[in-house]
Amino acid sequence: MSRYRTCADCPAPVKLRHRIRCHTCHRRTERAALKRECVTCGRARHLGEGDRCAGCLRAARPPRPPKTSVCRRCGQQRRNVGHGLCNRCAQADPDRPFRYAASMATRLETRLAAVPPWWPSLAVFAAARFHPGGAVTVLRETGRLLLADPALGPHQLMNLAPPQLSSTTVRVLTAYFTDRGLALPPDAPQQRAAARRAQHLADIDVPLREAVAAFNDTQMNEQDRRRRTGRHTLSDVTLETRLRIVKALARHLLRTRTVTGWAEVTTQDLESFLARTPAARHQQTYVLRRFFTWAKAHKIVLTDATRPLALGAQPAFTGTVLEVGTQRALFARWTLETTPPSERLVGLLALLHAASNAEIRLLTLTDIDHTQRTVTLLRRPFPTPLDPPTWAALQACLTEREATATLNPHVIVTRITASRDTPAASSYLTRLLSQAGTTPAACRQTRLTELVNDLDPKLTAAALGMNGTGIARYAADNVARDRLHRHTTNPA
Repeated sequence: MSRYRTCADCPAPVKLRHRIRCHTCHRRTERAALKRECVTCGRARHLGEGDRCAGCLRAARPPRPPKTSVCRRCGQQRRNVGHGLCNRCAQADPDRPFRYAASMATRLETRLAAVPPWWPSLAVFAAARFHPGGAVTVLRETGRLLLADPALGPHQLMNLAPPQLSSTTVRVLTAYFTDRGLALPPDAPQQRAAARRAQHLADIDVPLREAVAAFNDTQMNEQDRRRRTGRHTLSDVTLETRLRIVKALARHLLRTRTVTGWAEVTTQDLESFLARTPAARHQQTYVLRRFFTWAKAHKIVLTDATRPLALGAQPAFTGTVLEVGTQRALFARWTLETTPPSERLVGLLALLHAASNAEIRLLTLTDIDHTQRTVTLLRRPFPTPLDPPTWAALQACLTEREATATLNPHVIVTRITASRDTPAASSYLTRLLSQAGTTPAACRQTRLTELVNDLDPKLTAAALGMNGTGIARYAADNVARDRLHRHTTNPA
């Protein structure tokens, strides 16, 4: 048994007989008794001069000037963050990503016993395409994942999704690994097309969905065989259009009457469906014939309900064609040096050379022949010679592009694609020409209409790498009726 009493506030012993608390609790109680109400903040505190607490006295004093030094880069008197640089210069220091990569390599070596062989070149790749802060962000996110899971490889890092990695870091890693041959490039357009086809199938009700899904599988197998044998393959848009038309037919059938299978569909049902959109009868009839022919071959239907159907008239071209005065005004605008070079190049390529949106977007530096003054456009069998105004616009665009110091191989580079290897978005070209009151499609359609009606459709199709049957739509359409009528009434 202890000969000391226990403290009234804690289990510690009390050694002095005239106290009921230990030394620590006694001092705490005495100091608490000395607290008074502060005249400034009104809280119970130990007061100083003027009956104010230490916090209020400190707030009333003028702030101390920050400790600064001369930045070795900008020469201004600022706070020194490190390496003799101020915060602004340190954030923009080109050596910052490489210092961070070396520091992270030390941590990775301690944790993994070996740094991935691609780590130093990743720092060079990111630093060449991003500002120092963005490059450090890519390295930080990648290094954090490697520290957490040393088994991650290039394929696993590419397939990670937010919030594990930001979309920017995933895009940089994908471009880096595919460029170095460490991983296969992901087929993102094919994946998006497959998702859209799956959505079309999901929108079809159960009684009719199974047959359409089998029809879609047959189409995809045919595409795969064509691709393996080197034959021409249909585009994803064509395959999606077929599914969309069959889906619209299924919805129409279930909305008009009760149908439990495709075998119950009659010619009258198809006629009522085609009557809704007479202008699209030709395309819809062609797709329905293909679907019901496949269904009969697979014993889904006994008779082909599309046999009595008649194809509609081949749709003629009814797009926008610019007037001659408008074409002259646009040409004058796009030959001025005050007009932005990108707008000049896009406008002249579409108006004078009938270049499509994809052909302009995918034009790269390697497609330019400076000796012959020609460019190689997508899917065109021959190089396209450029006229002096278009060549001048191209040179101005290249000069402006060099100022950005981008590594993107495409001629048209935007603020977003400057740090990437991808082409500009399709809507970007439309926004470029919106300042001139036109669109790339309108300029291209105008040039195609003139070439087909003034020259020969077959020669135009051969020169531009187009389908002869498709370009024949421009020969006798609503736009050229006045021209055809003029030639008929006045042969001279």
